[in-house]
Amino acid sequence: MRVRNPMVIHYVRDMDRACAFYGDTLGLPAEATPGSGSPGWNTFRCDGLILALHILPATDSAEGPMPHAGLNLQVNDLDAALAELRAAGGTVRAVQEAGGGIPVRVAEVADPDGNGFELRQNVS
Repeated sequence: MRVRNPMVIHYVRDMDRACAFYGDTLGLPAEATPGSGSPGWNTFRCDGLILALHILPATDSAEGPMPHAGLNLQVNDLDAALAELRAAGGTVRAVQEAGGGIPVRVAEVADPDGNGFELRQNVS
């Protein structure tokens, strides 16, 4: 498994407020990533890391924050990565499939010591 493009995701309820806080208050420059600048997704650069802001839906939705959202790493093949993770003693806690305007599959996982993070696979 090879991971790349480290990202920290913060789930937010007010995108305008969050963008002003991270962009204006903290001075992080906006970063162009797929979907950035949309009502539900904005990204900022912090040295070698991308900080992503993901809107929480106002209505009932299958999407919601994962308990261990924070560190999020990209892989080419999520299913193969999850198999490797399990073989190395890691745990897969949940998988959210792409759909409903969400162009990534995301797995909530844990290392052998129980530290949670996410793996993502872009599908669009």
